[in-house]
Amino acid sequence: MPRKRSKTFTERELEIMRILWDKGEATVREMQEALPGDRHYNSVLTIVRVLDRKGHITHRQEGRGFVYRAAASQEESRSRMLSHVIDTVFGGSFESIVLNMVDRGDLTLEQLDEIRKAVRRRALEKRKTGGSK
Repeated sequence: MPRKRSKTFTERELEIMRILWDKGEATVREMQEALPGDRHYNSVLTIVRVLDRKGHITHRQEGRGFVYRAAASQEESRSRMLSHVIDTVFGGSFESIVLNMVDRGDLTLEQLDEIRKAVRRRALEKRKTGGSK
């Protein structure tokens, strides 16, 4: 049975995912070349295999090698990771995460105004479409 997809990425896994989201698809060699610093091929291959086992990436054979691509879009992955953080760290409270960011000074008044506008737009869209999602 395939391993259940984890909801978050390690720092190294996220580096690989960003390359795949940016390029669309890549070989391990192409990923190695796109990474900062001098990463060893086998180290990159190990991370790629872990991501493949976890279900975050898929591959197809091309010649003697494989070409990899992300199994989910960056937006889908962000949403899944954010939901996981909100559930596990903030007890499922969206309000808590926003208030925490306000308390820390991470959100400016301008950013909060943009958030309010987005919430209003979303509410209007819901009303127009009958409340679905």
